[in-house]
Amino acid sequence: MKTTLGPLLLVVAFAACAAAQPNDQRSPQPPPLPSAPPQAADDGAPQRLTMAFSDPARPGTVEVNMVTGSITVRGTNRRDVLIEARPASGRQPQPPRRRVPDEPPPPGLRRLTQSTPFDVEEDRNVISIEVDSPVRGMDFTIEVPPRTNLDLETVMGSVTVEGVDGELEVESVNGGITLTNVGGSVVAHSVNGKLTASVVRATPQQPMAFTSLNGSVDVTLPAAVKANLKLRSDQGDVYTDFDLQLRQDSSDPNPNVNIDLDRPRGDNARQRVDDARQRVDNARRRVEVDKAIYGSINGGGPDFEMRTFNGNVYVRKGK
Repeated sequence: MKTTLGPLLLVVAFAACAAAQPNDQRSPQPPPLPSAPPQAADDGAPQRLTMAFSDPARPGTVEVNMVTGSITVRGTNRRDVLIEARPASGRQPQPPRRRVPDEPPPPGLRRLTQSTPFDVEEDRNVISIEVDSPVRGMDFTIEVPPRTNLDLETVMGSVTVEGVDGELEVESVNGGITLTNVGGSVVAHSVNGKLTASVVRATPQQPMAFTSLNGSVDVTLPAAVKANLKLRSDQGDVYTDFDLQLRQDSSDPNPNVNIDLDRPRGDNARQRVDDARQRVDNARRRVEVDKAIYGSINGGGPDFEMRTFNGNVYVRKGK
């Protein structure tokens, strides 16, 4: 599991820019190529392309790594991947100063809006989508086969996944995460946003994590799932309707160690004191009090962590 969004946090400092001007001229849809170059387009006309996995008989992987824009992925009855992209909605970071100063359009001419370029590449059953511009964002709606692995990362935007079963890794810095009717294993993290997930199938012996810094974490698990839960909210409460069998964490339950320091006598007094102090140092233990709640459901199983700093944690039993 990787987390590579740290350097992208600098983007948060950008100011919002005005929305692009719409135009009435509609360009034809691009052919299904592995990349979508800049082109004149109506702001409301999405760019669409399809990409096939090199081995559709096996579950493939879709990776999306971007700075600005939201990601929506839906599992559908298909063997390839349909990608639909449109300019990001809402507030966006301001682009850098243009080298050529703005000039009024010549009489009878109007400026056409260029789409943000992005690249799509397939290699060994992995389809990767990358947006070239860090400031001109795109919103992606992607249809994938139901059994697909996902690796989705965005800085300024939300992530939505529906009806996908696989190994799911989802990260967003400024945006919420919504996972609906997903299966397999999940590692999801939001810095500033609510995290909501409904899991209909859990891979046996596979750990999961659902975490947020500023936002509640609301997770629904299958009623019969076997797991060991670690639940924590630093500035909120924890709720569940599971029959949670509480247990202690792995801290030393008896950290106090009693050492009999012999009273120094005779010529060996200094050595006896030094030996006693050494025994104390060797026996010293550091114990940290963990605020987390530990418990097992349905007899226990792999470790599931649900944690937030500002917000509540909800663990619900699915029907």
